[in-house]
Amino acid sequence: MGEVMSSAAIGIVVLMLSTWVISLIKKNASIVDIVWGLGFVLVAWISRAVADGDNARQWLLTVMTSVWGLRLGIYLLWRNSGHGEDFRYRSMRKHWGPRFPLISLVTVFGLQGTLMWIVSLPVQLGQSDATPKIGPLAVIGVLVYLIGLFFEVVGDAQLARFKADSANAGKVMDQGLWKFTRHPNYFGDSCV
Repeated sequence: MGEVMSSAAIGIVVLMLSTWVISLIKKNASIVDIVWGLGFVLVAWISRAVADGDNARQWLLTVMTSVWGLRLGIYLLWRNSGHGEDFRYRSMRKHWGPRFPLISLVTVFGLQGTLMWIVSLPVQLGQSDATPKIGPLAVIGVLVYLIGLFFEVVGDAQLARFKADSANAGKVMDQGLWKFTRHPNYFGDSCV
């Protein structure tokens, strides 16, 4: 397990440092948001390659994580395209001035990399030999995952459609899945 966890950590460090360098070149730290989901895909594949657990369970975890992470990364790339740097990072850049590159390395890229490693621990540990083969609990897990993915995909699509209609400017989304839960995409994310 230690080898899986350390390999995942090394992969995340390389990913986040590379993303940070690209953000400096592009003068846009927003790319870290797109890399968030893709980082989990990287961790799943690294863990799959290093661990020696049950093959079926490893593939299940890797595919589920890849579907979720690729969907999130592609969605954020589409949503953020042409909008420039996110206001959070613009505000930080203005506040920190010439110190922003170093500050962003620690407070944006380093922090997100650390959180990525912690949040991905179930994927890392689930790939190991110490966990059981696929059974009833895994079936329940897949069902919860599918419900979560549904809420995320549909919630994001409904919100994008709502925001695209200028008649909805200043209004609160309360239709579709949004009438059942204030943030179906976050609810879905927590299920996944």
